[in-house]
Amino acid sequence: MKRKIEKHILLPMLLALYALVMGFLAYPRYRATANWSEFFTIIGITLLLAIVLHFLLKRRQQIRNRFRGEG
Repeated sequence: MKRKIEKHILLPMLLALYALVMGFLAYPRYRATANWSEFFTIIGITLLLAIVLHFLLKRRQQIRNRFRGEG
């Protein structure tokens, strides 16, 4: 049986992957300017938002399941 990936896992994972790819692409520019505080702040905030999004979507799904009587 094929299991569907839930939204509260998929969307934050995509956001975190996006942050890592953008960090990798921006690394040469930040290495040249040595502005590491900006680099790590942007990556950190994006990863923090992915974690918060995960918990918000998970809570929303739990409320939806409770309303439907599924758990």
